Amino acid sequence: MHIHIADIISFMLYATVLSLSVIALPESSETLYVEADGVEYAYSLSENGIYSFTGPIGITEIEIKDGKARVISSPCPNGTCMSAGWSDVLCCLPNRIIATTGSGSGGDVNAVSG
Repeated sequence: MHIHIADIISFMLYATVLSLSVIALPESSETLYVEADGVEYAYSLSENGIYSFTGPIGITEIEIKDGKARVISSPCPNGTCMSAGWSDVLCCLPNRIIATTGSGSGGDVNAVSG
């Protein structure tokens, strides 16, 4: 297995997003905010479901269950987003999809579900 510069950059970006979100997000999480293809969506963590988001390399599916979220399928080559498991920050960098949990959004939400 060879480590490529793109793998290192992806890991560094993922670690940065994770670190910043841990600092910035409140402990109480009520909503999952997903940014995909330049649009931000909001989903209640109190409603279980599976949601699909289209990115430049395909469809990424995120599951919400029992107040938590995880990526259950994605077309990315490494599968790092799926191996992260249940998390407050979900990133599929190759597919340009980022999801965070929190009780408030930093910007305007263009679509709300749940």
